[in-house]
Amino acid sequence: MGAFSGGLSFRQYHVQGDLPANWPEKYQVEIKRLAHKPIDPANEEDRSVGWCNAEFPLDVQLDEQTWHLNEYIVLGMRIDTLAVPGPLLRLHTEAECRKLMAEQKRDSLNRYEKAEVKERVRLAMRAKMMPSIKSIDMVWNWTDGTVRFFASSEKANLEFMELFEDTFGVSLVPDVPYTVALNGRGVTLTEAQKAALENVEPTPFVDADTALAALQG
Repeated sequence: MGAFSGGLSFRQYHVQGDLPANWPEKYQVEIKRLAHKPIDPANEEDRSVGWCNAEFPLDVQLDEQTWHLNEYIVLGMRIDTLAVPGPLLRLHTEAECRKLMAEQKRDSLNRYEKAEVKERVRLAMRAKMMPSIKSIDMVWNWTDGTVRFFASSEKANLEFMELFEDTFGVSLVPDVPYTVALNGRGVTLTEAQKAALENVEPTPFVDADTALAALQG
Protein backbone atom coordinates (compact mmCIF):
# COMPACT_ATOMS: atom_id res chain seq x y z
CA MET A 1 0.00 0.00 0.00
CA GLY A 2 1.27 3.49 -0.73
CA ALA A 3 3.82 4.81 -3.17
CA PHE A 4 2.98 2.66 -6.20
CA SER A 5 -0.70 1.86 -5.72
CA GLY A 6 -3.61 2.33 -3.35
CA GLY A 7 -4.33 5.37 -1.24
CA LEU A 8 -1.88 8.21 -0.70
CA SER A 9 -2.26 8.50 3.05
CA PHE A 10 1.18 8.87 4.60
CA ARG A 11 3.15 10.30 7.49
CA GLN A 12 6.22 12.37 6.77
CA TYR A 13 9.46 12.39 8.74
CA HIS A 14 12.81 14.10 8.55
CA VAL A 15 16.12 12.33 9.10
CA GLN A 16 18.42 13.59 11.84
CA GLY A 17 22.00 12.49 11.40
CA ASP A 18 24.49 12.21 8.57
CA LEU A 19 24.75 9.37 6.10
CA PRO A 20 27.97 7.39 6.59
CA ALA A 21 30.73 7.27 4.01
CA ASN A 22 30.07 4.59 1.39
CA TRP A 23 26.50 4.44 2.66
CA PRO A 24 25.09 2.34 -0.23
CA GLU A 25 27.41 -0.53 0.65
CA LYS A 26 26.78 -0.21 4.40
CA TYR A 27 23.03 0.10 3.97
CA GLN A 28 22.99 -2.93 1.69
CA VAL A 29 24.40 -5.02 4.55
CA GLU A 30 21.90 -3.64 7.07
CA ILE A 31 18.90 -3.99 4.77
CA LYS A 32 19.84 -7.61 4.14
CA ARG A 33 20.22 -8.16 7.89
CA LEU A 34 16.74 -6.84 8.59
CA ALA A 35 15.02 -8.19 5.48
CA HIS A 36 11.74 -9.90 6.24
CA LYS A 37 12.01 -13.44 7.58
CA PRO A 38 9.07 -15.87 7.36
CA ILE A 39 7.24 -17.04 10.45
CA ASP A 40 8.14 -20.54 11.59
CA PRO A 41 4.83 -22.30 12.40
CA ALA A 42 6.65 -24.49 14.93
CA ASN A 43 7.54 -21.45 17.05
CA GLU A 44 5.26 -19.24 19.12
CA GLU A 45 5.67 -16.04 17.12
CA ASP A 46 2.56 -14.88 15.29
CA ARG A 47 3.98 -11.69 13.73
CA SER A 48 7.07 -10.92 11.67
CA VAL A 49 8.24 -7.49 10.46
CA GLY A 50 11.07 -6.69 8.03
CA TRP A 51 12.05 -5.08 4.73
CA CYS A 52 10.89 -6.27 1.32
CA ASN A 53 10.86 -5.08 -2.28
CA ALA A 54 8.26 -2.29 -2.39
CA GLU A 55 7.00 -3.47 -5.78
CA PHE A 56 6.81 -7.19 -4.90
CA PRO A 57 6.53 -8.10 -1.20
CA LEU A 58 7.61 -11.72 -1.71
CA ASP A 59 11.04 -10.52 -2.89
CA VAL A 60 13.22 -10.20 0.20
CA GLN A 61 16.63 -10.64 -1.49
CA LEU A 62 16.92 -6.85 -1.81
CA ASP A 63 19.94 -6.20 -3.97
CA GLU A 64 20.83 -2.52 -4.22
CA GLN A 65 19.18 -1.98 -7.60
CA THR A 66 15.80 -2.87 -6.06
CA TRP A 67 15.89 -0.19 -3.35
CA HIS A 68 18.35 2.53 -4.50
CA LEU A 69 16.52 4.51 -7.18
CA ASN A 70 18.41 7.71 -8.08
CA GLU A 71 18.00 10.08 -5.11
CA TYR A 72 15.53 7.79 -3.37
CA ILE A 73 15.69 4.76 -1.11
CA VAL A 74 12.47 2.82 -1.62
CA LEU A 75 11.50 -0.20 0.48
CA GLY A 76 8.44 -1.97 1.74
CA MET A 77 7.90 -2.82 5.38
CA ARG A 78 6.36 -6.28 5.25
CA ILE A 79 4.20 -7.49 8.11
CA ASP A 80 3.22 -11.17 8.24
CA THR A 81 0.62 -12.41 10.70
CA LEU A 82 -0.06 -16.06 11.49
CA ALA A 83 -2.83 -16.62 14.00
CA VAL A 84 -5.46 -19.34 14.24
CA PRO A 85 -8.93 -17.74 14.50
CA GLY A 86 -10.42 -18.38 17.94
CA PRO A 87 -13.82 -19.72 16.80
CA LEU A 88 -12.16 -22.10 14.33
CA LEU A 89 -9.74 -23.34 16.99
CA ARG A 90 -12.59 -24.01 19.43
CA LEU A 91 -14.53 -25.92 16.80
CA HIS A 92 -11.65 -28.19 15.82
CA THR A 93 -10.63 -28.68 19.45
CA GLU A 94 -14.15 -29.84 20.28
CA ALA A 95 -14.08 -32.26 17.35
CA GLU A 96 -10.75 -33.70 18.49
CA CYS A 97 -11.99 -34.04 22.08
CA ARG A 98 -15.07 -35.92 20.91
CA LYS A 99 -12.92 -38.21 18.80
CA LEU A 100 -10.60 -38.93 21.73
CA MET A 101 -13.50 -39.66 24.10
CA ALA A 102 -15.05 -42.03 21.58
CA GLU A 103 -11.76 -43.88 21.11
CA GLN A 104 -11.26 -44.21 24.87
CA LYS A 105 -14.96 -44.83 25.62
CA ARG A 106 -15.11 -41.93 28.06
CA ASP A 107 -17.80 -39.37 28.83
CA SER A 108 -15.47 -36.42 29.45
CA LEU A 109 -11.89 -35.14 29.57
CA ASN A 110 -10.33 -33.20 32.41
CA ARG A 111 -9.13 -29.64 31.88
CA TYR A 112 -5.49 -30.66 31.49
CA GLU A 113 -6.37 -33.13 28.74
CA LYS A 114 -8.52 -30.50 27.02
CA ALA A 115 -5.66 -28.00 27.18
CA GLU A 116 -3.29 -30.56 25.70
CA VAL A 117 -5.73 -31.32 22.88
CA LYS A 118 -6.22 -27.60 22.21
CA GLU A 119 -2.47 -26.98 21.94
CA ARG A 120 -1.97 -29.97 19.66
CA VAL A 121 -4.80 -28.80 17.41
CA ARG A 122 -3.47 -25.22 17.35
CA LEU A 123 0.00 -26.35 16.27
CA ALA A 124 -1.45 -28.63 13.60
CA MET A 125 -3.60 -25.82 12.24
CA ARG A 126 -0.68 -23.34 12.24
CA ALA A 127 1.38 -25.79 10.19
CA LYS A 128 -1.32 -25.81 7.49
CA MET A 129 -2.04 -22.08 7.43
CA MET A 130 -0.54 -19.41 5.21
CA PRO A 131 0.23 -16.11 6.97
CA SER A 132 -1.52 -12.92 5.96
CA ILE A 133 0.88 -10.50 4.26
CA LYS A 134 0.80 -6.71 4.26
CA SER A 135 3.43 -4.40 2.80
CA ILE A 136 3.67 -0.66 3.49
CA ASP A 137 5.87 1.51 1.27
CA MET A 138 8.64 3.79 2.50
CA VAL A 139 10.25 6.47 0.29
CA TRP A 140 13.33 8.31 1.54
CA ASN A 141 14.80 11.21 -0.42
CA TRP A 142 18.33 10.95 0.90
CA THR A 143 19.33 14.30 -0.65
CA ASP A 144 16.95 16.38 1.49
CA GLY A 145 16.28 13.93 4.34
CA THR A 146 12.53 13.61 3.75
CA VAL A 147 10.94 10.23 4.51
CA ARG A 148 7.37 9.27 3.68
CA PHE A 149 5.76 6.18 5.19
CA PHE A 150 2.46 5.27 3.57
CA ALA A 151 0.39 4.33 6.61
CA SER A 152 -1.37 6.42 9.22
CA SER A 153 -1.85 3.91 12.05
CA GLU A 154 0.13 4.61 15.20
CA LYS A 155 1.25 1.00 15.66
CA ALA A 156 2.59 0.67 12.11
CA ASN A 157 4.45 3.98 12.37
CA LEU A 158 6.07 3.03 15.67
CA GLU A 159 7.21 -0.28 14.17
CA PHE A 160 8.50 1.56 11.11
CA MET A 161 10.49 4.09 13.14
CA GLU A 162 12.12 1.30 15.14
CA LEU A 163 12.99 -0.71 12.01
CA PHE A 164 14.26 2.37 10.14
CA GLU A 165 16.50 3.59 12.95
CA ASP A 166 17.84 0.09 13.60
CA THR A 167 18.66 -0.30 9.90
CA PHE A 168 20.12 3.08 8.99
CA GLY A 169 21.53 4.33 12.29
CA VAL A 170 19.85 7.75 12.07
CA SER A 171 16.86 9.21 13.90
CA LEU A 172 13.46 10.09 12.49
CA VAL A 173 11.62 13.25 13.55
CA PRO A 174 7.90 13.47 12.65
CA ASP A 175 7.11 16.41 10.38
CA VAL A 176 4.71 18.69 12.26
CA PRO A 177 4.62 22.50 12.05
CA TYR A 178 6.69 22.83 15.23
CA THR A 179 9.55 20.56 14.11
CA VAL A 180 9.52 21.94 10.55
CA ALA A 181 9.89 25.51 11.83
CA LEU A 182 12.45 24.60 14.48
CA ASN A 183 14.66 22.77 11.98
CA GLY A 184 14.45 25.60 9.47
CA ARG A 185 12.92 23.61 6.62
CA GLY A 186 10.74 25.78 4.39
CA VAL A 187 11.03 28.73 6.76
CA THR A 188 13.94 30.76 8.11
CA LEU A 189 13.82 31.75 11.78
CA THR A 190 16.22 33.90 13.74
CA GLU A 191 17.83 32.44 16.86
CA ALA A 192 15.51 34.60 18.97
CA GLN A 193 12.47 33.24 17.13
CA LYS A 194 13.69 29.67 17.61
CA ALA A 195 14.15 30.30 21.33
CA ALA A 196 10.64 31.74 21.55
CA LEU A 197 9.23 28.78 19.62
CA GLU A 198 10.73 26.33 22.11
CA ASN A 199 8.74 28.03 24.88
CA VAL A 200 5.40 28.05 23.07
CA GLU A 201 2.53 26.51 25.04
CA PRO A 202 -0.77 25.14 23.67
CA THR A 203 -3.60 27.66 23.44
CA PRO A 204 -6.83 26.55 25.15
CA PHE A 205 -9.94 27.23 23.08
CA VAL A 206 -12.36 26.67 25.98
CA ASP A 207 -12.15 27.85 29.57
CA ALA A 208 -11.19 25.42 32.33
CA ASP A 209 -14.72 25.14 33.77
CA THR A 210 -16.21 24.18 30.39
CA ALA A 211 -13.50 21.60 29.75
CA LEU A 212 -13.98 20.06 33.22
CA ALA A 213 -17.74 19.89 32.76
CA ALA A 214 -17.30 18.14 29.40
CA LEU A 215 -14.94 15.56 30.92
CA GLN A 216 -17.35 14.85 33.76
CA GLY A 217 -20.12 14.23 31.24
